[in-house]
Amino acid sequence: MQTRDSFQQWATITPSDTIAIGEAAAGDGNARVPQAIYVGGAGAVVAVMPDNTTATFSGVTAGTVLPIQPKRINSTSTTATALLALYQV
Repeated sequence: MQTRDSFQQWATITPSDTIAIGEAAAGDGNARVPQAIYVGGAGAVVAVMPDNTTATFSGVTAGTVLPIQPKRINSTSTTATALLALYQV
């Protein structure tokens, strides 16, 4: 991964327990795994990785860039807000 300030694209993440990042509907073929996640508002982030393992990142402060590549951010138990998927092109 390049340095954190080298992301050229981003997209708003709407947490969902069924819809992957980039999809409008589950399985629509538009899923896009980001290179990192920006957390704009403090809280917990429940990330689902491509292999379906989950991890809860608790106490994430506002302005944090999580260097993770999840396929989805679950709505259940995610309290962080203003989440952005960050991409390198």
